[in-house]
Amino acid sequence: MSELDQPVTVRPSDRHSAFHRLIGWEVVEWTDGRAVMTCPVREEFMNRGGGLHGGLVATLMDSAGGYAALGGPPKDPEAVDGRGVTLSLTVNYLGTARDGVLTVTATRTGGGRSVAFVSIRVEDDKGTVIADGVGTFRRFSGER
Repeated sequence: MSELDQPVTVRPSDRHSAFHRLIGWEVVEWTDGRAVMTCPVREEFMNRGGGLHGGLVATLMDSAGGYAALGGPPKDPEAVDGRGVTLSLTVNYLGTARDGVLTVTATRTGGGRSVAFVSIRVEDDKGTVIADGVGTFRRFSGER
């Protein structure tokens, strides 16, 4: 594995996204084609029924999928990363969580120069899969 393929820890403030900081996820691994994020479950993330809101789960899946789809971290750590967008996201809700920490794992499974396909899984801290799905992402050419 080359130095460029080594997992990189990315703090929320490193990504220049207020939304990222608001939700509070942490990117714990990011290489070209794979990303792992964690996010603590908070009371503010619950729906009316007391379970984890599906919108949060979809948000985490979309974000992790984008990291995996669009390559490793930008060469310039201060750069705003605008290398692509989500074209579609399919989420299968399989369970819920009421506390603990979620782990979101995204792996690029295919694609080409401008489109990437990603498989995404969300687990609770007991290893139970609470959601899985796939995303399709549009990659822009070159660094933006």
